[in-house]
Amino acid sequence: MARGDETPMTAQPAVMIDPPAVRSVVRVKIAQIDASERLREISEAHAQVIAASMLEHEKAGGRRQLQAVELVQRGDGYRLVYGAHRLRAHQINGWEEIDAEIVTLTDAGLRLREIDENLIRHELTALDRARFLSERKRLYEALNPASKHGGDRRSDQVANMAVWSFSADIAEKTGMSDRTVRRAVALIENLSPAAITRLRDTPLASNQAALEALSKQPHERQLAALDQMFAAENPAPSVNAAFDRLDGKVVKPAAELKVSKLIDQWGRMGAKERGEFLAFLAAADLPKGWTVEKGQ
Repeated sequence: MARGDETPMTAQPAVMIDPPAVRSVVRVKIAQIDASERLREISEAHAQVIAASMLEHEKAGGRRQLQAVELVQRGDGYRLVYGAHRLRAHQINGWEEIDAEIVTLTDAGLRLREIDENLIRHELTALDRARFLSERKRLYEALNPASKHGGDRRSDQVANMAVWSFSADIAEKTGMSDRTVRRAVALIENLSPAAITRLRDTPLASNQAALEALSKQPHERQLAALDQMFAAENPAPSVNAAFDRLDGKVVKPAAELKVSKLIDQWGRMGAKERGEFLAFLAAADLPKGWTVEKGQ
C-alpha cells in the first residue's frame, strides 16, 4: 500500500521503435550499398574465411550465399543493417552483386537491429559486447526520455523502472542477466574513448577482468597502463602489473612470473601430484640435454 502522496508504480511498455519490417529478397549491386559508420569493425581474417567457404560452396554446385544480408533503402541506394562480413567476402571474391533482404526501418530501428543481431551472436569480444549494450541503452533513453529524468523520489522510481525495462528487454533477446548488462554498460561509461580505441583488436578486448580493472582508474592512468602493456620492449604482463610499474613497484618479466607460479604450485603439491607432474615431464619434449628419470 502506498504511503502519503506516494503512488504505486506500474510498469509501462517501452516505446515501440518500428512497425514490423516489410521484407523482400532481391539481388543488389554492391556498389549501391553504404556499409559505413558501423559499431563493429570488420575482421579481415574472418571475411577471408567466409569468402573461401563461399567459393567452395559454389564450386560444389551449391548456393554461394546461405544467408542474405539485410539492407534498408535510402534514396537511390541502400544502407547495410547487418551482414558486413558477408558483404566484405563478396568483395574479396570479386563479386559485384549480393542477395539481400530489404526491410523497412527508421534510422533508430536500423541501429537497434544492427545491435541486436550482433548481441545474439557469441563471437563478440567483451569490449564489443559492452559497446553494443551501451549504444542500445543510449537509444533506449532517447526513445524513453523519462528514464533520464531525476531529482525526486518519484522520478528516481521512473528511472529505475526504465533501466529495469531496458535490462529485461536485453535479457529476453540475448539471455544475458541483468547484472551482466549493467556491468557492460558501466564498463563503457568508465573507459576513456581513447582507451577503447586502443583496446580494439587486442587480446585485452576479450578479457573482462582486465577491462574492468582498467575502467576503475582515471582516464589518464588507463592510457598510461596501456602504454606499459603495449610497449615494444619488456611489456607489462597484466593490467595490475602495469599499474604496479606506474606506482614504482618492481615487476618481474612475464617469463620469470611463469616460473615463479610454477614453483609456487610445486610447493603446494602432494607426493602423488608431484609424481604425476614428473611423469608428464618424462614424456614431454624437453630442451636438449635434459631428462627426467625415476629412481629406485
